[in-house]
Amino acid sequence: MSRPTFILTPTTNHPPSVYNNLATALFRHGYTSIKISLPTVLGPQSPVASSDFQPDVIALRNGLMTLVIEDEREVIVVMHGYSSLPGCEAVRGLSKRDREREGKRGGVIRLVFIMAWLPQEGFQSAERGDTSSFLPWVAVDEITHPPNQQQAGTSTIHALHAPGILYNDLPPETAQYWTSQLRPQSLGVYWSPISFAAWRYIPSTYVLCGQDRVVTPEYAELIVQAARTSGGECALDRVERCESAGHCVMIGHVDWCVGMLRRAAGEAV
Repeated sequence: MSRPTFILTPTTNHPPSVYNNLATALFRHGYTSIKISLPTVLGPQSPVASSDFQPDVIALRNGLMTLVIEDEREVIVVMHGYSSLPGCEAVRGLSKRDREREGKRGGVIRLVFIMAWLPQEGFQSAERGDTSSFLPWVAVDEITHPPNQQQAGTSTIHALHAPGILYNDLPPETAQYWTSQLRPQSLGVYWSPISFAAWRYIPSTYVLCGQDRVVTPEYAELIVQAARTSGGECALDRVERCESAGHCVMIGHVDWCVGMLRRAAGEAV
């Protein structure tokens, strides 16, 4: 039986290269993985800020459509931080259960949430235009309101604070490198409402990182509890803990992540 393919999605401000070492390690164990570049993380290929998270939803959906619809593969979607929001939207109708109902093969067999929201229907992290809840190490660069368009803008993470907040579990030189890779982030992603809570219907793993200074393990525990007590269906059936990891566990704890993802794929390791 063929092994599932991993789709790896980064969080805000980060390039997909955060998964490079993990993707290489997964390949050594026989797994194919595809890294998704989020268009709302600004760069040469996406230089203009978006007013919402739809570009990310589309990017993820396009990747899934190729794997699930065209190739009929089984897929595990790995979402770090913010990317659980477009990730949940993107998998609608593409689960293995959905495909089996249509007499088709392939589909999303599991979701993996890494220190991420488990968004319920209607969730919106902030009202449009509101940045009052942003943490002090996130700088709002600008907010624009073009005629006949929704508000847009960008934010950046202060380079002075990033090593100790985002990469506190990494060697100083590694933390400085990843700080240099941070990019501006479209603010519109924070103002986008959710319409589909995918973790209700697709088997899901939640990864808790014990040294995370962004989400914090205490807040992550509340996220998990809120999902499990929300009423209705809940397919969150596994919580994995890496007590020594900061926010970017895929950078500093590759071997641990490989084991966790192999278990997500059904291996007994």
